[in-house]
Amino acid sequence: MRLLVLTPYPYGTAPGPRSSFELWERVLAQAGIELRYAVFESERLHEIIYRPGETTAKALEMVRCYRRLIGKIRHAGEYDAVLVNREAALIGPAVIEEALARRGVPLIYLLDDPMYIRYRSPANGRLSYLKCFSKFGRLCRIASVVIANSAGNRAFAAARNDNVWEIPSVVDADLYDGFRPRAPARARVGVGWTGSATTSPNLAMIAAPLGALARREDVALSLIGARDLEPLGLAPYARRWSAATEVPDLRQLEIGLLPVPPSSWAQSKFFLKAVQYMALGIVPVATPAGDNPRVIEHARTGFLVESERDWTRTLDRLIADPGLRERVGRAAAAVAAERYTLQANAERIVAAFRSALS
Repeated sequence: MRLLVLTPYPYGTAPGPRSSFELWERVLAQAGIELRYAVFESERLHEIIYRPGETTAKALEMVRCYRRLIGKIRHAGEYDAVLVNREAALIGPAVIEEALARRGVPLIYLLDDPMYIRYRSPANGRLSYLKCFSKFGRLCRIASVVIANSAGNRAFAAARNDNVWEIPSVVDADLYDGFRPRAPARARVGVGWTGSATTSPNLAMIAAPLGALARREDVALSLIGARDLEPLGLAPYARRWSAATEVPDLRQLEIGLLPVPPSSWAQSKFFLKAVQYMALGIVPVATPAGDNPRVIEHARTGFLVESERDWTRTLDRLIADPGLRERVGRAAAAVAAERYTLQANAERIVAAFRSALS
């Protein structure tokens, strides 16, 4: 079975693909399912797309990328099916996907974010409206199978398609290999966050608890992938994110932070950070948004907190109690290994792909 993958993002550059089909490749290959990629973003567009401004340059480069993608899909009919990750192109209606469906090519649609909820990107402003938000419902309708990673995305897809599989974002158990006891030589408790430029603003909602942590001598604060922290006074704690060092960097943490501002978008999301923390035995402390209450069992595999006061009290309690950190961390790692790893979901992933042709 040969599949063409239509994805907006260059290989290895986005969290969604890294925790889904880029990781699924191993189990799919073992089942005789081969993936080939047709990427929308050029190197130039990937370089500028999330920078503020440069609207004209972005628009022109998007048009170039669109034209190039059309050339790439001329031979799509030679494949057994096409996997669409979110959308074939970052702009416009589902013209490409519709054309493939009319040619009789089965579509496997991966909905790993609530793309159907309208939003205006802080970096791209009015360019956001070129996305054509109505197309995501249409993509669910014309797909042979929809793979959704959250309860909200599954519900949206199930209202439009009878063949919907819920498969969570996953990690590789060979890398995210469970709880490890704290090294005796480690004097300070590792507390931190992992994310990107787009999620760094979320840290503002716990600025006061973070400031208090930064002043403690018994805490090593690490904000991996964070940007623009100068207004919060937290710039010294920013750490560069790298795929090569992601797991070793996370291994420095015992408590993982996941603040999420309230929004309709957040309520339909699956947050990979929670799974990353849990799979390494790091205690997640998170806002009860989206799938977090389904993934994290409060006080057993992590903590769900909302008010600034609860953030502070929960963090103080965990920092003071190594036994609690170990107990919750071990339980979190066990749940993650059972539910949120590639290995635990391998059979379901293969079955979902094969259902596109049945």
